[in-house]
Amino acid sequence: MTPPGFFTMRSEGLARHPPSHFLLAIFLCFSSACSPERIPVHLEFVPTWEGLPLHCSAADTRLTDLRFFVSEVSFIDSMGLQHDFAMTADGRWQQEGVALIDFDNGEMACLNGSGDTNSSISGTVESTDYVGLRFTIGVPFDLNHANPLTAKPPLNDPAMHWHWRSGYKFLRAGVATPTDGFWIHLGSTGCEGTVQNITGCRSPNRVAVELADFAPSSDRIEIELSALFQNVDLGDGVPSDCSSGPAESSCAEPFEALGLKFNSDERPQSQIVFRVLH
Repeated sequence: MTPPGFFTMRSEGLARHPPSHFLLAIFLCFSSACSPERIPVHLEFVPTWEGLPLHCSAADTRLTDLRFFVSEVSFIDSMGLQHDFAMTADGRWQQEGVALIDFDNGEMACLNGSGDTNSSISGTVESTDYVGLRFTIGVPFDLNHANPLTAKPPLNDPAMHWHWRSGYKFLRAGVATPTDGFWIHLGSTGCEGTVQNITGCRSPNRVAVELADFAPSSDRIEIELSALFQNVDLGDGVPSDCSSGPAESSCAEPFEALGLKFNSDERPQSQIVFRVLH
């Protein structure tokens, strides 16, 4: 007697040679029909200052620059499992694995922008319930140290490449008041070798972001620049900056806000700049 749930062929010939439609069903199951469904996801970023929208034409504290690369995006389900996010290459702002967010519109206080802006990332992820989001501010090592002259968008933007450091500026951010200002350029430093032949960097300076309680269907990602510059004196009337150099003491506070080590073996707490905006 055949146990319940088992499939049997009625003839010896069929047992040796299953029908073609049976084989086709098996093939479809393993190739696509039984694969997890993927759904489109749109990740939106919003710059703020003390919780309020920040832009280049603000009257008091205003944006002067905000551009950054996002990579290694994944979602976390209720079991703690990680699901990779597949970016959709668009020939301008994102390719497989890395995207560029750009709020520098080239107007008012944002004088260095091209005029084109991008505030979001698009792609697909497996369809399930998610409770968290992870991503990296930075460019993966191999892409970071490849030849920028042959790079595909968005890595072909010369304003985002650090030619003298053989890699990209992962983050450009700046603010100004009527009498003061501060900007930071973040990227890997202490790299050994030349373009396409970098063997390693003493300070990779990639920012790991993990956001709990994130619903991809409704939540956005806040970039709270008042947290990035919370310990920078924007009232002394002396504009200053940070280019990620180990000798620049002005980098210490922004690095700490980004969860990065600066001239220390101790890693600070997790970054506090990127937050969930419900």
